[in-house]
Amino acid sequence: MTAAPSDDLARPRRLDKWLADGGAGSHAEIAALLASGRVAVGGVVEHRGSRLVIPAEAGVTIDGAVVEARRPQVYALLHKPAGYLTTLADPKGRRTVAALLPPEWRVGVVGRLDRPTTGALLVTDDGDLNNLLTSPDSHVWKRYRLTVVGELEPGDPRLQQLRDGVVFQGTRSRPARCGVVEGASLPGRDGTRLGVLWLEISEGRFRQVRKMATQVGFKVVRLHREAIGPLPLGDLAEGAWRMLTDAEVEALYAVAGGREAPATRAWAALLAQWEAGALEAVDAGCFARCVKHG
Repeated sequence: MTAAPSDDLARPRRLDKWLADGGAGSHAEIAALLASGRVAVGGVVEHRGSRLVIPAEAGVTIDGAVVEARRPQVYALLHKPAGYLTTLADPKGRRTVAALLPPEWRVGVVGRLDRPTTGALLVTDDGDLNNLLTSPDSHVWKRYRLTVVGELEPGDPRLQQLRDGVVFQGTRSRPARCGVVEGASLPGRDGTRLGVLWLEISEGRFRQVRKMATQVGFKVVRLHREAIGPLPLGDLAEGAWRMLTDAEVEALYAVAGGREAPATRAWAALLAQWEAGALEAVDAGCFARCVKHG
């Protein structure tokens, strides 16, 4: 498939973006790599994710292994089963979603689903798209299906509480969309009935859906993510993945902040810093050479 927007490979890029596009991991994982001194540029250990690098001069490595400058190529939707961690490596040896993906992929996971939760999960080597979708400023809606203890009625006051926003950990969530999935009531193991509701949120705080549901009085038995923005999971089998179409990638960029936003905003911001003399010396020299050579 054609590549989604990315800075021109001849232009300087932030080191953390370079690493993300190279499939080095999530924001947190890349920050940990930098902090631990495992990343080097031109043979010199670098701790700053903001460091600008030029592809022709970079020599970016992790533990001595070169991280190539390349355009994003992998955009995939995975149906995560229960029991898998949403990370690509676990020091305790627990199962991760990496076991479900081709071993040659160097990708990052977009967002998180906790171990018991199933459903839609995006993986990509496109750092721009990952950043846009996981940014605190992102308003991309995600749809979930919750199975809870007890019968549900459309007029259940707890639903309105979710719609109004729920305070947990000292902060009110953004208003949610939700409703009862009628006709989906199930028998529980102990004879109690289980109700099913759908819930859509436009943010992604840690274990947010479970915390919101618990805060208003629901006991969640199962949690499943049905869609991310314009991408429904559909009939994708559990544990399986599929590549996104060009149109789906375009749609994700559209809902996440604009098709041209990543490269255009980044380049314009760097140019403004350079003209104002605000870039650090090593970065200013790198940037000036790129401006000189186009």
